Amino acid sequence: MSNINNIKEEKIINKTDNSIILEFSISGSSDYFDGHFPGFPVLPAVAQVFIIMQYVSRFFGISIKLSEIKRTKLINKIRPDVPLVLYLEKKEKIISFKIISPNNETMYSAGTLVLPEVM
Repeated sequence: MSNINNIKEEKIINKTDNSIILEFSISGSSDYFDGHFPGFPVLPAVAQVFIIMQYVSRFFGISIKLSEIKRTKLINKIRPDVPLVLYLEKKEKIISFKIISPNNETMYSAGTLVLPEVM
């Protein structure tokens, strides 16, 4: 799978010790979209979780391991080169996330990731 280098135009909107809001898009040339689906590329759920965990690792200094994925909803399809805003919040071993459009009109996905007890 690709790495976070497929992200383009990344801009941090707000950052604290336990949260971050950032705007980005995923290049249409990213292999995240390969085969999913020909003629109508969309970002697979596994790629969304991978990107979120890459940001968790980068901004919170936490290992990229999951114990559980809870209450995750994939509401709208994420297409290549679409501007996205990612909200991440860390509370102990819980990471809450949501991916929305910059104008807050479209919710793409939201959920909770549980980190292992030992990180």
